[in-house]
Amino acid sequence: MKSGIINLLDKLGFIVFTKKTIKSYKVARLESVHPMLNGKGNFLKARGNGGLRQKLVAERKTSWLEIGCGGTFDENFTYVDLFPETVVSQKGRYFRMDMVNATDSALERLGKFDLIRMQHVFEHFTPESGRVVLDNCAKLLNSGGYVLISTPDLKKYIEFYLSGQIRENYDWALNRIPKDSPNSFYFSIFSHSLPFEKHEWCYDAEGLIYQLEQSGRFTNIREITLDNELANIPFTHNRPNEDVCVIAQLKSV
Repeated sequence: MKSGIINLLDKLGFIVFTKKTIKSYKVARLESVHPMLNGKGNFLKARGNGGLRQKLVAERKTSWLEIGCGGTFDENFTYVDLFPETVVSQKGRYFRMDMVNATDSALERLGKFDLIRMQHVFEHFTPESGRVVLDNCAKLLNSGGYVLISTPDLKKYIEFYLSGQIRENYDWALNRIPKDSPNSFYFSIFSHSLPFEKHEWCYDAEGLIYQLEQSGRFTNIREITLDNELANIPFTHNRPNEDVCVIAQLKSV
C-alpha cells in the first residue's frame, strides 16, 4: 500500500522517500529512478547527510566558533562579528571582535574551539588581512581542530556570466543596479557586492587552498564538494548554488 502511494505520487510529479533512502542511494541511482532529480541529486544527498556536523558530534568535538554570524545562531556555536554586543541578544554566545586586529589577550579570553567556520565572510577580507585572520584562527583552535571556509565560487560565477544566467536568482543585486543593467553589471555585483559589505577578493577552491597553504598553519587542506561525505546543507554549504567550500586541519605543534 505504502509503495503504491509513493509510486502514484511519483507519477504525479511528487517524489517521496526517507532519509535512509537518501543516505544509502548513490546519486546516479537516485537520478535514474527519479528523472526529475537530474542534476539535483547531490543537493538532495547533502541535505540529508549528517556530514561534518555529525562527525564532530560523534567525536565529542562540539566547541565551535562562527566568524561573521550575520544574525543567525545555531547550537554549539560561539559567535564573533562587528555588531555591538548590545544589538545582538546572545549573552555569553556573541562577542564583538575585529578578527584582523584582535589582540592575543582578546583571543585568549575567547577560548579554544574544535571548529571555526566562516561562511561567505572570507571574501570580505583583503588577501593580506585574510592571512592575518587565518593566523588568529590557528591560535583559537584546539589540537587537530578544523577551519571551514565557504565563499562565492569565482568559477561558478564565470559560468553563470558566460551562459547568460548571471541575472537569474540575484534580485538582491537590484539594491544597487537597475533591473535592465547588462550582465557585466550583475557580474560586477559578485566581484564588488554592495557598498556597505563589499567583497575584497574573489576565490575558487584553488585560491582558498593557496591561502591556507601560505599561512603555514594548516594541513589536510581540501575542497568539500556536495558529493563529499562531509558535505551538509547548510552546515558546510549555506549557499550551495553558488559557493565553494574548503576545510583544513590545524598542524600539530
